[in-house]
Amino acid sequence: MCKEFIVRQAKSIICSGEELFEYLPHRPPALLIDTYHGKDQKASYTGYTPKKESLFCENGFFREEGLLEHMAQSVAMARGVREANTTETQEEEQTEGVIPGFVASFKNVNLYRRAKEEEPLYTEVEETFKNPVFSVVQVSTYNKDGLLAEAEMKVVKTAGLGI
Repeated sequence: MCKEFIVRQAKSIICSGEELFEYLPHRPPALLIDTYHGKDQKASYTGYTPKKESLFCENGFFREEGLLEHMAQSVAMARGVREANTTETQEEEQTEGVIPGFVASFKNVNLYRRAKEEEPLYTEVEETFKNPVFSVVQVSTYNKDGLLAEAEMKVVKTAGLGI
């Protein structure tokens, strides 16, 4: 399954570079997504190739905190794309640009292997629970060798909360 996932994602870049700014509040040097691969019925997909000069690369590896931040930004990308393409509530219709939110918690974080710099990563974001105030998402990150990390995140949506 992993190799099929990677091959499918590598072939289907929907947007990259500055196009990502339409959906994300993050900017270089802290931007840890470089490709968006779209979504299907199950999930949304992103990619990132850690560069040697990244704030999060050290001794040939992408640091764990960088991997977790990439996963969190993948969640933000999924939400940004969804909000750009739909209007769920009247309040969100009145909001311009990327709708703010934040990761309230990480749960069941498993880091299986370290990611190497200059090696493409592919991340899958699946929303498992949703309500107007927060969502729960399952995030899994892969490289060519298989699953690197997975986590559950609770994401608070600040639009309409007066935050």
